[in-house]
Amino acid sequence: MEGILLDNLVIGAGALLSGIALLVLAFGWILVGYLSDQEKAGKRFFWVEASLPEPELGEFLPKGVGIRHAA
Repeated sequence: MEGILLDNLVIGAGALLSGIALLVLAFGWILVGYLSDQEKAGKRFFWVEASLPEPELGEFLPKGVGIRHAA
């Protein structure tokens, strides 16, 4: 009897997670389509084009150690 109950719980949880994943995927497609239509109309989204700041190479090296290049 417990096997039937556990089987239903597992299937129900899987269906719930699958539904949530499909909902998030559909929302992402809608958002990308909206952005595409707006860019085609001439509007620019600068937050999409912004690059992430990159650290300089010397920040992670100990003091007194230079950057070593391959031979």
